[in-house]
Amino acid sequence: MADLRGMVPSFYGPPSGVERIWVDFGAGRVGLVSTTVGERLVQHQAAADPHQDRAFTNERLLSFLPLAGADLQVPAGTDWARWVVPSTADTTGSAWKVKTVDGTPYTRVLNSGSVLVDTIGVRAALCIGAPAYGSGQAVINITNSKATTATTASVFRVQGDGSVVSAGSVTATNVGSARLFSGPNAPSSPKAGDVWVQYA
Repeated sequence: MADLRGMVPSFYGPPSGVERIWVDFGAGRVGLVSTTVGERLVQHQAAADPHQDRAFTNERLLSFLPLAGADLQVPAGTDWARWVVPSTADTTGSAWKVKTVDGTPYTRVLNSGSVLVDTIGVRAALCIGAPAYGSGQAVINITNSKATTATTASVFRVQGDGSVVSAGSVTATNVGSARLFSGPNAPSSPKAGDVWVQYA
């Protein structure tokens, strides 16, 4: 209660969660505010996540895109991401691009579907591992139609055993124009430089 001069001495209160109390000196109620409001406001503003809204947002976003270093769980039979390009004729835009901090583009997937593999520094540009592939399976398969995993219309193919199959001629500086034949009978129209390996 107030003293003879109408002053209320210091006291502890109010209970936790109550920010204002009222006192009556006989001339009407007067609201008292806690002296620690300023300190608690500063602590609140300095806290990392005082309202827990960041934690809530991170929890929701993890269902769509994981944090760096986390594992992305992809349900069976679904695509992780899809890029819808404005036009397949757009050969300058990129649906996906790796670039350095100075803006130099390296490996990217163009809107036309082309994949351009450029490395930063001296690195192996493309490494394809196929430890479980046999001689009858294609590790690299280039077709003359729309690409599928099962098509046999190959114009160039690298098999799992390392053999290379080409539907057309192979041109190289150390090959020239020679042709190679094998079988029990000589070629019907040999040309200069042709090689025939007879067997059987």
